[in-house]
Amino acid sequence: MSNNLKVSIIIILGVIALYISTQYYSGFNKSKTIKACIIGKAELDSNKPESERLSADEVKKFCEDQIK
Repeated sequence: MSNNLKVSIIIILGVIALYISTQYYSGFNKSKTIKACIIGKAELDSNKPESERLSADEVKKFCEDQIK
């Protein structure tokens, strides 16, 4: 095998591995970001009066809309 062919195969395998890993971990990153948003929003809402606070479902929906 020529040296150029070996390098080409290694590059192609690297690109495939990167593509697979981004597909696998993209949902993980998104879920972590949504959880962090929920925690942050809950902390900000804790300073508001009870009548102005969002419910847990409303906070989750708000964060999902903002992240996506």
